[in-house]
Amino acid sequence: MYNCRIYHNIGETDVILHNKNYKCLKDISEDLGLTYQQVADLSSRKDKKKYQKFKYFPEIKITKVMDEIKSV
Repeated sequence: MYNCRIYHNIGETDVILHNKNYKCLKDISEDLGLTYQQVADLSSRKDKKKYQKFKYFPEIKITKVMDEIKSV
């Protein structure tokens, strides 16, 4: 499971534009209208890309979260 969070940092406040959990990276790409490669790139690399250094570019964080353990 992955969490996708898109936000702008304005001063000391984060303005959250999107915060949703997904089963896989493909689901994120389809929901956001990005290619799978773009989503995989965002999720795997922690350093900002050249295109992410613009003043008004939103922060996009995709993190893998543990699957819940089902009790029997």
